[in-house]
Amino acid sequence: MKKTFLILILFMFLSAAACGAADLSGMWWDVNKPGTGVYIDYKDGGAGVCGSWYLYDERGNPLWLTFVGRAENNIFNGDLYEFTGPPMGQTWDNSSIRSEPVGSIRLDLTNPDQLSMKYEIGRETGSLNLTRFSSESCRGSLWWDINKQGQGLAHFHFAGSSGEDLTGIVWYVYDTSGNPTWYTAIGNPDASRFDALQFTGPALGDPWDSTLVKSTKAGTITAKFDEEALQKSYMPKINMGFNIGGITGTLNLVPFVCPVAVPHR
Repeated sequence: MKKTFLILILFMFLSAAACGAADLSGMWWDVNKPGTGVYIDYKDGGAGVCGSWYLYDERGNPLWLTFVGRAENNIFNGDLYEFTGPPMGQTWDNSSIRSEPVGSIRLDLTNPDQLSMKYEIGRETGSLNLTRFSSESCRGSLWWDINKQGQGLAHFHFAGSSGEDLTGIVWYVYDTSGNPTWYTAIGNPDASRFDALQFTGPALGDPWDSTLVKSTKAGTITAKFDEEALQKSYMPKINMGFNIGGITGTLNLVPFVCPVAVPHR
């Protein structure tokens, strides 16, 4: 029996069955700056916050940064971390994962419908006015392979332009040089095979120009719900496969719990 990402939501303790005002977890974006997004995990009025920001570096290549910490009075101030890790195609080695703080982020989490984000990366400063990627749903979750740390997958559900149900993922990982990169995949909730798209966009520090946001097909991603694992351990699990530029591999994904420890230095 085929299972999909959408069905997984029924089992996830990281997702809300119904959107509550205090549950801000999910994918957010600035509608005036398409081609970038922020996944935030923050719910139930708790203080723990973590997330990933998908953007572009000084050359317009895909870059992801993470943040983790605690909010006070619905205000989060924290460091932005950039990671390097095992080059795609090589044996995964958790000990090779490194991170360094490259900037700071401030999130105002007071308004559940619109979040104010300010950032500083090196000498560059800016802001984003974040709204939910889809107003139809706040469902979203982070997944990871505990044996292949330093990467992860953000999953979200949203309504398409014609009102159809769609499922989307953002996989943040490393390229063949070990530098951070990310891929997106969007499709029908009943699908188990998706095109993996890689984006380029406006260079960090330049005025935002949406016409510079381009995507190319980088390969494919497959995802299969592990029904046997759920029956045996009551733990939702996704068996993910990928083929990126002829490089193949697998991930055994389970829900990621936030907050987490400070990243490797």
